[in-house]
Amino acid sequence: MGNASEIFLFVSRISKDNDFIMGTLYTIFGVLSILGNGILLFVAYRKKSSLKPAEFFVVNLAISDLSMTITLFPLAIPSAYAHMWLFNLTTCTVYAFCGVLFGLCSLSNLTVLSCVCWLKVCCPNYGNQNSFYTVYNSSI
Repeated sequence: MGNASEIFLFVSRISKDNDFIMGTLYTIFGVLSILGNGILLFVAYRKKSSLKPAEFFVVNLAISDLSMTITLFPLAIPSAYAHMWLFNLTTCTVYAFCGVLFGLCSLSNLTVLSCVCWLKVCCPNYGNQNSFYTVYNSSI
């Protein structure tokens, strides 16, 4: 088993009741996230020829959110129910890396989506020219 310096143990500081509530919420949000993002990706795949350029950012956001759900929730849910982190230090580091990576990806997508919305609302003449074809032809 090893001595105390070789064991990575993180026990939750919140109550067991709150950990149970968090595990239940993680489970509900995880299932809803997989269903919602999965349906969005399925519909986008079926209608890929009619997607507008700005809608690809929504698809990218769904991929990022689904990746976060698939990589983080299977580790967080059992750990919440156990009232402690059940995995080793390397898994904790990978968990944190995935959280930061997919979190920054989602934030970047939301930033671009808000800029596209701003262009469409505040600059309607320019905001509708968001395809490669119109940008390429206007520069020639």
